[in-house]
Amino acid sequence: MLGAELIRRGHEVIMGLPGEIASFGIRMGVEVSPIGAEPLEFMGSEEVRRWLGAGDVRQVIKGFMDFKRQNTDRIAEAMAEASDGADLIVSGILTEDEAACIAEWRQVPMVGLHHAPLRQNSAFPLFVLSTRRLPGAVNRMMYPPIEFAGWRVIAADVNRLRRRLGLPPTREPTPTALARAGATEIQAFSRFLVPELEHWDQRRPLVGFLGLSPEQRRLLGEDKLDPAVDVWLDEGEPPVYFGFGSMPIHNARGTLALIERVSRSLGVRALVSAGWTDLPAGISSDGQVCVVGALDHDAVLPRCRVAVHHGGAGTTAASIGAGLPTVVCSVLGDQPFWGARLQRLGIGATLRFSDLNERVLARAVEPLLHPGRRERVARFAAQLKSDDAPGRTADILEQVHGSRPPRPRAGS
Repeated sequence: MLGAELIRRGHEVIMGLPGEIASFGIRMGVEVSPIGAEPLEFMGSEEVRRWLGAGDVRQVIKGFMDFKRQNTDRIAEAMAEASDGADLIVSGILTEDEAACIAEWRQVPMVGLHHAPLRQNSAFPLFVLSTRRLPGAVNRMMYPPIEFAGWRVIAADVNRLRRRLGLPPTREPTPTALARAGATEIQAFSRFLVPELEHWDQRRPLVGFLGLSPEQRRLLGEDKLDPAVDVWLDEGEPPVYFGFGSMPIHNARGTLALIERVSRSLGVRALVSAGWTDLPAGISSDGQVCVVGALDHDAVLPRCRVAVHHGGAGTTAASIGAGLPTVVCSVLGDQPFWGARLQRLGIGATLRFSDLNERVLARAVEPLLHPGRRERVARFAAQLKSDDAPGRTADILEQVHGSRPPRPRAGS
């Protein structure tokens, strides 16, 4: 984790997190400042579960934008307080607009942290619109109108924040302003899975996936595996791993029943990570299916044979890094991009979660059970292990900060 690496190097770090996951940072030994909004409460609402179940991603995005607009002032106030004395502000895409204003107000650099390609390039279309292979000129044309459309939605909120900070109003979308300022935008994914962007430009270095070390997983309590699950893993063939992490599932029990039917039809065992669902942990009466809570991906996934999950950048890195052919059942965000990547590279398959049924899932998993697929993924796994994402990212942040007089705190 980046914060822990910066602390190891002697920097002081403040991590802005929603209160509902603040304990994550605290247990990692990082000082935490609540950001004033609870996005997980929104994502876990029954309304969002219905939208996702119906595949209405457009409505989810609109709902989240409304949620963010309602909380912009609180988010900005929390970020302003947390950044007091900071030499550097690091932000993901969801708080980028506020962070850019706060950094300008504080007169310190801002660095973006992206988990998939979000800026104009010739190699890929904007993944919220398409994951198809298109001509480079078409790919590049997609980005400016979408950035401008997004800016029209939030421009009034951004300029209200700027007035509160004593900054002049702006007509520039945040990505345009950051490009004009030459801001660094770290690409927290691997050049081995996205070789087309290995030499994107100096502002956008690909550093690899930012994951957790074994020690950090221990601090989070994820290193302890239920002894019964440990025995179950040892008693039979490596299972297929099914996990949907933080993605809210409208009908979790129905999804579990579907997994049970598919695993039986394919003659494989299933290890199911319950994630945010209310599924009870336990092993089915015939020993075919095992449901678990939080687990250490690094320790458990190498004991599986195929992974099926939502396709977030971190989970994708974990399953491919463990050498598992992977089926991505994408819901929203960058998940369709990562599913398309794995399919294009011949190390996985992709489908939309809203299209999930027994036939579709079985057809996606079955080809990945063949040993040849595992051998292909093993080559990528070895390459991913050569990335030192926390170290490279910390190096870059120190370089950005190095042009300024040293101060005691690095805020993030």
